[in-house]
Amino acid sequence: METTISILVAAVLAVLLVDRILANRKLSESLKQQQETSKELLQRIPVAEAGSAEGPRPLTVDTIAEAIRMEGYMPEKQEDGVGFKVQGESYYVDAERLPLLFLIKGYNVDPDEWDIDLLREAAHLMSDDLAMVKATFTDDGKHLNFFVAAQDRNFESFRANLCAYMRLLESGQQSLNEHYHRMEEEQKEADLATQPILPPARQDNKVLS
Repeated sequence: METTISILVAAVLAVLLVDRILANRKLSESLKQQQETSKELLQRIPVAEAGSAEGPRPLTVDTIAEAIRMEGYMPEKQEDGVGFKVQGESYYVDAERLPLLFLIKGYNVDPDEWDIDLLREAAHLMSDDLAMVKATFTDDGKHLNFFVAAQDRNFESFRANLCAYMRLLESGQQSLNEHYHRMEEEQKEADLATQPILPPARQDNKVLS
């Protein structure tokens, strides 16, 4: 009787062992298949260009031009910068001293239309009022430049800040115009005070004699 029980127990254990071996083999084959599938999927994923997925892309003339294009403008690359236009107005990114860069917006100044001395004073006042945007004249006094100095160390930062830089230039231009027109009115009032206009003399009607 004991011998029969031992034989049955051994048979049951043998069956369980075979089942375990088959299950392990099946699991191993399943894992191997999953590894092969994962490997195949990885091979289908395109390799990212250097710097794009692994971290911020460096700021260069080329990536500055790319950022400008992605914001909807047509860049014109030069050796040390990029020019572009927005609604007919010209902008230029001076990239000669990267990561320090300057976004510049320039205007030709006609002395027949503007009081140059007042305009210089207005530019000085505006530059004192605003922290990031400044205004300067060229040496010949015929060109006025508004500019923002910034320090973007990568493409992503520059693209995120570009529109904000443009708004700063617009704020500077508005501030300069306000200072100029205020001083222009004050000068007119001062001129009137020193040279008052007298009312015309009253003429008596002539009498025929």
